[in-house]
Amino acid sequence: MFRPLHSLQLRVTAALALFVAVMATLIVLALFAINERLEHDLLDGMVAHELGELEAEYPLEGEAALPNSATIKGFVVEPDELERLPKPLQPLPLHTSGANLSYGGRSYRVASTVINGKRAFLAYDTTAIESRQSVFRAALIAAVVIVFALALPLGIWIARLSLKPINQLADHVARLEPGAPGQAMAERFDGYEVGAIARAFDRFMQRLDGFVERERSFTADASHELRTPLAVIQGALEVLRQDPRFVDSAPLTRIERASTQMADLIESLLFLARDEDRSISSEQYCRADLVVGELLDAYKPMLGKSRVEIAALDACSLAAPRIAVVIVFGNLLRNAMRHGGPNIRVTLADGVLSVADDGPGMSAEQRRQAFERGYRHGRGAGLGLGLYLVQRVAHRYDWQLRMTSRHNEGTRVEVRFAPLENTA
Repeated sequence: MFRPLHSLQLRVTAALALFVAVMATLIVLALFAINERLEHDLLDGMVAHELGELEAEYPLEGEAALPNSATIKGFVVEPDELERLPKPLQPLPLHTSGANLSYGGRSYRVASTVINGKRAFLAYDTTAIESRQSVFRAALIAAVVIVFALALPLGIWIARLSLKPINQLADHVARLEPGAPGQAMAERFDGYEVGAIARAFDRFMQRLDGFVERERSFTADASHELRTPLAVIQGALEVLRQDPRFVDSAPLTRIERASTQMADLIESLLFLARDEDRSISSEQYCRADLVVGELLDAYKPMLGKSRVEIAALDACSLAAPRIAVVIVFGNLLRNAMRHGGPNIRVTLADGVLSVADDGPGMSAEQRRQAFERGYRHGRGAGLGLGLYLVQRVAHRYDWQLRMTSRHNEGTRVEVRFAPLENTA
């Protein structure tokens, strides 16, 4: 499974692989250095020993004391007869404890001294030793390559084994749902280092469950307590409407409109307060064009001097409840009426709902803060919740928001609805 570059498992794997690679390299370099040092010390000791025997025996035995075997060769010449020596030996100083030379296709470790005024040289053939050393180096390099090849899979295996409790804890936390009953994590991870984290999560979930339960209780109580007086008001309005004297009563119309708006606002807040399952059911589908049309009719008495132009109102089915469209379009329309100019243009086409006005427009800083909770601007500003609620609903249903505005030309807000087949 692909792991992102910042994942703990990848970093642990990389650290282990790098550690193995660095240690293997250091060990090989150390073995090379130790082998080279031991070889030089051993050869220098052997050459010095043979040269010492030649110094002791040559004055007594003369040329007969010169060694001439397959591995050791000795030379003693007068200082003016150096040309008799192999050319690589001729430039050597009078006293040399050990030097590497090659001639005749062979490698030698050479030492030199002076015996009775003559130049003496002793050469030890190291060709076979050099060949064995080459094999040793090749073996070490092959071992390093094998270690490098095994470092990554070994690091992956160790990382998976070491991080298994952490991954299990992460998977368990990812499946947690506030308010849903579940097994305490501390029991599953007792004995692991992550047990402390699991216990902390258990305590956090206990507090969170308490918060969720209190919020659910408040939502249920608020739903009942707020809807009840509105139902009484609307019931009383229906009774009054039956009286011919109040059929066209303007005050009753304003009361009815205000109660309807209040009911929509309460429904909006309660809808956003509930984190309900977003799986699609028949009750969660709606026709955005029909909802927009209904809201336009409902807001006609509130327009005042504003004039709404419907540029397009194409059929548009959404996998979202009616209240979601009510929140979005209602707040956009009210903002345009409150802060825009006398002309408002509403368009619903190709799955995009737009509300444009010809007001004074907004600055870049105002556009940046427009969807923040509590942001208010201009005269007649409300609570600063309208566009914030629009953004909350848009994020919940994967709708895309876009705001454009120019100075003295007005503001335009677009909502691109998610395609019906992709909404979940």
